[in-house]
Amino acid sequence: MNFLKKIFNKNKNETSSLKNQEESNSIKKIESNYLFEKHSIEVVKKWVNNLDYGFYKRAWGGHANDGDEFGIWLKYKDKTELFEILKVFKIELKVIPKDYPKAIPGKSYSWEEYEKFKNEIKDYPEFEQPSHIEIDKTPCFCWIGKGKFSLTFSGAKDGNKYEISEQDFLNCKYIVNIIKNNKLDKYINKDYEKLSTHISKSVYPELFE
Repeated sequence: MNFLKKIFNKNKNETSSLKNQEESNSIKKIESNYLFEKHSIEVVKKWVNNLDYGFYKRAWGGHANDGDEFGIWLKYKDKTELFEILKVFKIELKVIPKDYPKAIPGKSYSWEEYEKFKNEIKDYPEFEQPSHIEIDKTPCFCWIGKGKFSLTFSGAKDGNKYEISEQDFLNCKYIVNIIKNNKLDKYINKDYEKLSTHISKSVYPELFE
């Protein structure tokens, strides 16, 4: 159930976090004792200095129902660009049958009922969200919407999607190399630099060499 909550709240947390940060005159950094609570400053510095287009996200924690993760954001302006990205990653979108039941806005559902619905791509609702996939045998979570193509990595060590390990870093870096080798860097989205939880050079320059 915790894992389902993470998926359900993922986009909501990102949207609200970005809005809060944009409304602020300056981005408040995460305190060091929390930022390096699970992984040392040496490890975090190694990660963030070797991801290029990717990022390390430190979760809000508490009641936010989010978790630590590595991620990559790409952007697209239309279906042509989206499908160019999908083609490189060899991701085939599934078409949602027209008669498939959909959740009714405003109506509450149990988690068992909610699981039966398919998550559609809001920009192109005829397609189902890729969600849990593998790119060249590398596991990740893919979410598409509002012009953003998101890949996140967590739980590779023991299946706990709220935690990250060195393997998740390596998985993220592997996908970064695919982006480089296939000239997808033109689609890189760095809006995460506006968020204090996403460790970037613009907010945490002291961590970058």
